Amino acid sequence: MMRTTLIALLLIAAPLAAQETVPPPAAAAATSSEDFTKTALFGKKYFDLKEYGLAVDYFAKAAAMQPDNAAVLYDLALSLARAGRYTEAQTKIDRYLQVYPNGAEKPLVVSLLNDLDFQRDLQKNRQIAQEYQGLFTRGRFLYEKNDLNGALKLFEQAEQQRPTDPNAVFNEAVIYEKRGELAKAAERFHRYQELESDADLKSATDQRILLLESEVEDMRTKIVCPFCGLRLLIGTTWCHRCWHGPYATAAPLWSSRPCIDGASATRNSYYFGERFAKAEPLPCIAAGGTLLDAIRYTPSRQKAIQDARRAEGWTYSGDIIQGQGTQIRYSQGPQYLERITAPSTGEVLTYAAHKAGDFWLLDREDVILEGQKYVSRYTFDAQNRIAQQQVDYQNVAGCNHVISMTADYTYVNDALTAVAIKGGYDGFTVEGLPRVDWNANVAYTYDANARVTKEDLTIASMSKTYMAKPYGAARDEVNRLYPAMRVKRPIENVLRTGDICGTNGNLILGNPIDLRPFYAMSPNVSMLVPLGVTTETVSFTYPDSYKVR
Repeated sequence: MMRTTLIALLLIAAPLAAQETVPPPAAAAATSSEDFTKTALFGKKYFDLKEYGLAVDYFAKAAAMQPDNAAVLYDLALSLARAGRYTEAQTKIDRYLQVYPNGAEKPLVVSLLNDLDFQRDLQKNRQIAQEYQGLFTRGRFLYEKNDLNGALKLFEQAEQQRPTDPNAVFNEAVIYEKRGELAKAAERFHRYQELESDADLKSATDQRILLLESEVEDMRTKIVCPFCGLRLLIGTTWCHRCWHGPYATAAPLWSSRPCIDGASATRNSYYFGERFAKAEPLPCIAAGGTLLDAIRYTPSRQKAIQDARRAEGWTYSGDIIQGQGTQIRYSQGPQYLERITAPSTGEVLTYAAHKAGDFWLLDREDVILEGQKYVSRYTFDAQNRIAQQQVDYQNVAGCNHVISMTADYTYVNDALTAVAIKGGYDGFTVEGLPRVDWNANVAYTYDANARVTKEDLTIASMSKTYMAKPYGAARDEVNRLYPAMRVKRPIENVLRTGDICGTNGNLILGNPIDLRPFYAMSPNVSMLVPLGVTTETVSFTYPDSYKVR
């Protein structure tokens, strides 16, 4: 090709020289022609040696001697192309086609033009490949540094450059999985399988997708026990492997103290006769809004809970909690936690439960609240709601009376509207067989959005009657506590003073109404009611946008 070009160059040189307006002297013209021929020849020889840079230099000199020489324009363009200087080569080709649209080198020029287009495309694709590889390299680097957001952004850019390449999509799926965005991870793995042509690689992700989609379903339908981390179906009241709860996610009462701006709960206490005692703001308990928001299952939430328990010395068998070292032992039956023992003290807590559909409901539980042990027994209605709770305990903080209490629950359209509670005990013979009875009522008010707006606890009545005369030291103590006491005559104003039963030095002992074991009733008034307090009123506020369900 270069040989033909040189012949054409030599043929064209003389006619171009003859076209000069003022002919140069014969000797100068001959010298110029010889220099031109020699320069072009050197360009060819350097081209043949693949010294394309030197070839360009000589052909450029020849072009300066004879501008717009057809052969030189082509040879210069070809040398520039081989030197990788495609833009300059394109300029020379354009000039050739402008000056010699039907020149002898036209077929060669067209071929070179195609080569230039190919080289530009090759260069573009190589640059894209380099950029793509650069995105991958930086993405992997950020991933190793745990900068998941930065890595994801780079892999998304890589996917935009090569939408059909499965590798970037796979890496996006891995990052979404690590971030806990499992639905997005599953979608990306499905897309990866669509793009991946290797059957073995595609099948290797099948199990991963199944696990992710199972987790996604659990995140939609399950909660996690905030104490032990066990996954539970939404609607579960208690965790059957540690008996913590209640997790009444559908009950407005248990979402009445959301941790959001504009929400508040204030409890006002009143003594007998509606004398104001105190007001106290209640802390929020439902992080993120509703109780369901606070305890909805996510893998990261479950792991955080279990890690926290393990750091405290608790052990697990799979996801089932087993105890805390040698201090607390859980006796896990085939289906639920049956017993908790403390070997060092000999204390034992016993549980009985029954299966109701997909859920476990407590029939009996032993519970210790602030050092006081209670035995609770539950009965349930056809909708698996608590219908009645019976509680027995010995008040070790008072005069050791064995106190019994019963709470009856009333619902309207699944919302708890009232609880009637009664309690009492028979005292000891030495203190005169005192009989104490009291009645309390809890009422709930809801707004149009099914949010509880008010909760009222009222101690409706209290009576105390000594059925016999006390004797010994107990007689003197009762006379100090109740100077006007008469056998079989109710003590006056006991509702005002509360049930006081003895002294310990200067400390007066009593049996305040203890609603703490009714913790499943409400998080707001399941409290130890101070002596003499007869009313507890809790008021709630919410932002307009807040909804429980």
